[in-house]
Amino acid sequence: MGLECTAKQGGLYVFSTTVGAGLGVVISMVVNLALIEISISPFFSMYFGVLFILVGCLILWRVLSHEAQDPLQMKRLHLSIFAGTIILSGVLCFLLDRKIFVGLAPWMKVPLYMTLGLAVAFALTFSIVDVLNYLIGFCQNSVAKPVVESSQQVFLVLIVSVAMGIAFGFTFGLLDVEDEEIYHMRVALMREEHYCYPMGIVLGAISGFGNEFYRQKDDYAGYQGLAQTEFDEDI
Repeated sequence: MGLECTAKQGGLYVFSTTVGAGLGVVISMVVNLALIEISISPFFSMYFGVLFILVGCLILWRVLSHEAQDPLQMKRLHLSIFAGTIILSGVLCFLLDRKIFVGLAPWMKVPLYMTLGLAVAFALTFSIVDVLNYLIGFCQNSVAKPVVESSQQVFLVLIVSVAMGIAFGFTFGLLDVEDEEIYHMRVALMREEHYCYPMGIVLGAISGFGNEFYRQKDDYAGYQGLAQTEFDEDI
């Protein structure tokens, strides 16, 4: 029985790590494509700008309206700063014009694309998490435990998504992908993805493994709580 349980847990770790690595590659690809569209397309710049401002305002509203007595609440100051960063990303989308930023030194553009990459990765990551939670709950008859539920899991996903966005934005700005001509941009994007894919795989795998670790840890704690009875003290 113990061996079967250990094998099942090991299989879940491998599965979660593999899925996390795959999602890391997908997020890397989408973030890079989004940064290109924001750089060259006024429509997508306006679209992402409105989206980031709405998401940032929603996060800020939830943080400020949340009860301070909630034991699972993260530090409100940190979440407020993060929400402000998302709103700033939305404002930058409206100000971003390829004609203005073309030719600038990479160190001047890197902070801009790091901020934008952070916002894109955050929005995409938590959208994927919401979809996975919904699909798992929809496909199971009984009440299913969400993929990401505890504050530790949320914090882990938040940190990894921020790290992904900063890393991808840094690489995008440093390699001057947005300065390439349209017919050379695909080659420049493939060159950048050569660096971003490994980072996405590593960070995604860490997120998947860590999420499964906290998930099993919570399951074990719940089992221990159920196993505790009023006769234990007498024994």
